Amino acid sequence: MAQYYRIKYLKEVEELSQREIAKKLGISRNTVSKYLKEDQPPTTINRQVVYGTKQHSDETKRVLPIIDQWIEDDLKRWGKQKHTAVRIYERLVNEYEFKGSASNVRKIVAKRRKKLQEVFIPLEFQLGQQFQFDWGEADIILQGRTRRVYLFCIQLSASRVRFVRAYLHEKQEAFLDGFVHAFEFFGGVPTEGLYDNLKTAVIKILQGRDRLEQEAFLALQAHYLFKSEFCNVRSGNEKGRVEGTVGYIRRNAFVPLPEVRSLDELNDFLKEWCLEEAQRRMVPHKKETVAQMWEKEKTYLHPLPEQRFEACRLVSCLVNKTSLVTIDTNHYSVPCQYVGQTVWVKIFVDQVIVVAQNDVIAKHVRSYEKNELFTSLDHYLDALLKKPRAIRDAHAFHTSEIPDVFKRFHRKMREQEGAIGDRKFIRLLLLHREIGLEKLTEALIESEKTQVFRYEVVHEMIHRLTNNTYQIQNLSTEKTPTSLLDYKIQKANVAQYGLLTGGEK
Repeated sequence: MAQYYRIKYLKEVEELSQREIAKKLGISRNTVSKYLKEDQPPTTINRQVVYGTKQHSDETKRVLPIIDQWIEDDLKRWGKQKHTAVRIYERLVNEYEFKGSASNVRKIVAKRRKKLQEVFIPLEFQLGQQFQFDWGEADIILQGRTRRVYLFCIQLSASRVRFVRAYLHEKQEAFLDGFVHAFEFFGGVPTEGLYDNLKTAVIKILQGRDRLEQEAFLALQAHYLFKSEFCNVRSGNEKGRVEGTVGYIRRNAFVPLPEVRSLDELNDFLKEWCLEEAQRRMVPHKKETVAQMWEKEKTYLHPLPEQRFEACRLVSCLVNKTSLVTIDTNHYSVPCQYVGQTVWVKIFVDQVIVVAQNDVIAKHVRSYEKNELFTSLDHYLDALLKKPRAIRDAHAFHTSEIPDVFKRFHRKMREQEGAIGDRKFIRLLLLHREIGLEKLTEALIESEKTQVFRYEVVHEMIHRLTNNTYQIQNLSTEKTPTSLLDYKIQKANVAQYGLLTGGEK
């Protein structure tokens, strides 16, 4: 445009010839002649019309259908494994003996991809209709060490309120547990959820959008009465609400890295963060905050059921000869009478519960370390009655859960009575089933003060602590004897014994 203006000015105002104008501006006379013949200035639209009409060479036209086919095929593939323009050029040269230039192919590929670019439609979701879910990852500092955690991210599509909870893995129990906490946070259950084709929910992808779903996931839907919808394969953009949420949470809630002592502390922080975000953020194209819209949406959500869903992974295990079941390389004890039997194990995020014949037979805190052993002394007491000497080295007896007074008392009983002391001590341990570990510990501490380490002393102490009728009552002064001579003891009659035995000695 500037050149057009200068040429017109020099010609019309200064009345210079075309040769003089070309010499003064340092351009060709043909260019000067072309601009002087035009009645309109060369606007952007006019330039596109003039310069955009260039036709491709016959060599380029030959490979255009091939380029288009490769680009269309890429739309159906994983986004990280598509053709680059350079790769397209290399294939054309190697496979189709293309003689054109690489720069020309790059321009063609860029234009073709613009034409084939997917169009997205703005969506408006009904209140209470849908939620979207996805997993994310982030680093934290847990007990002074950097640790990767997995983020359960869920968002109500209408009000856009978010909920996030951190786990140490993405296994099925974490997947189910996340929904239990999410629905309680939302205050109800939406009609449907949108998911990727993750293995914790889907066993097999069928035709179209049909899926063969995991039994535990179907149980979750039956409990909370919602239905599931799944994205097309490699089409995570279909749940655009939560896709953006994952990155937003990582950049805002986890920068700088949170320093926490436990996952419970982290999840409390994330819950407060979600509430604050709801108060602060506005719903796009609305004049309401997320929190205000959320309050409206709560009235459209289905009510929560009376009982919480049991968010666990159920597996069958064989109890081995040492009365242990193995879960994720770790070993947990069960009562010894179940050795050799098959039991069900409910694996929760935070605990392991063992069930046999519909009865809970063992509970343990779940460990996420490797090859650890967790035993309960009560599970082995029946076996220890038959093998009392084993109490000296039993793993369950030397855990931190057993108070030190038990170990001191056992050591004294063994010193005084040897193997019999082991047997009597196990009888003492069995008393906790009647009075509880706390009362038994108290009785041992009181008995230790007397420095008499015998079963009978502890048993008497338990009666004093648990039953007032066994406490010693002081006699009144008038009933108290002044001398032991006042006690009369009847001597045994040997003749009566002879009558019982028929007179035989």
